[in-house]
Amino acid sequence: MNWQKLQAIDKRILYVILLVLGTAGLFIRAEIPTDPDPSSKALYRFIMNLDPEKPVIIQSDWTNGTRGESMGHMENVYRMLMSRNIKFVVYSAGDPIAPQVARTVLSRINDEREKAGLRRYRLGEDYLELGFFANSEGTNVAMGQNLRSFWNNRRTKVEGGGEVSIWETPVLRGVNRIEDCGMMIVITASATIDIAVQRLSQRVPIGTLVTGVVGPTVLPFFQSKQVVGLAVGLKGVYDMEYMMRYGINIRDEAKGRVMVTDPTSDDPVTPVTEGRTFARGAQYYGTLHVVLALLIGSVILGNVAMFAARRQQGGNAA
Repeated sequence: MNWQKLQAIDKRILYVILLVLGTAGLFIRAEIPTDPDPSSKALYRFIMNLDPEKPVIIQSDWTNGTRGESMGHMENVYRMLMSRNIKFVVYSAGDPIAPQVARTVLSRINDEREKAGLRRYRLGEDYLELGFFANSEGTNVAMGQNLRSFWNNRRTKVEGGGEVSIWETPVLRGVNRIEDCGMMIVITASATIDIAVQRLSQRVPIGTLVTGVVGPTVLPFFQSKQVVGLAVGLKGVYDMEYMMRYGINIRDEAKGRVMVTDPTSDDPVTPVTEGRTFARGAQYYGTLHVVLALLIGSVILGNVAMFAARRQQGGNAA
């Protein structure tokens, strides 16, 4: 074998192989056994044990630049809350494009539910969209000081037409302070989670879903119990979907065993019993494994070829 030619393989060939394998992987939703991270288990447990009478505040600060991770995070949050009929308020304090991205995801999840024979979430009845707030620091401070005053002039469209004050909707019924909400969920690819924790963690439980880059900076917040749970990157997306399918400390009869255990608590947490569970996370997680396998294989092959070529050259010189 001509090892030197193998070393000099055209990089474009590898790019084509990467493109083909990566694209093919997107059409395969693979179930890969995993043990969700402790922070993901804590987040899933908290969300699935929320009081359904209390609304959830969602601060969505991601855009299409991080859709590979953040979109899956948001889809899973919507699916979990909707499966439990929990009302929510969504807004952005990080990027003016973020509200439209969140709106698009919500519309797609509603369409998904309708196709599955499930009821759609209704604007003004089940959820509110408050749009963009330009300053995350000022926004979180004001929300903590007086939520009702800060959102006082916000209005919402309702089903059937017309507008009403958000405080007249079923979503915020009984809410006067941020402490009256079940939790705050921050989905972000930036440091807005730091501000939310600094300003609001003493007032409302905060859970967060962040990109892989942001994850290491947020993990200390979970370890110090300033956030109730944390899902990081694509692994976090898949972790949540895995628990949505199997729950925690629940025996799966089809598999004949408990698929997810939690050493911190023996209490069971039910899986999501309606709609999709394995979705974008399963789709991308399998693709990630395919791409990483190609990368590792290329590195191994390149090193084998290099050493073999050197040995071959040494033999020829002798």
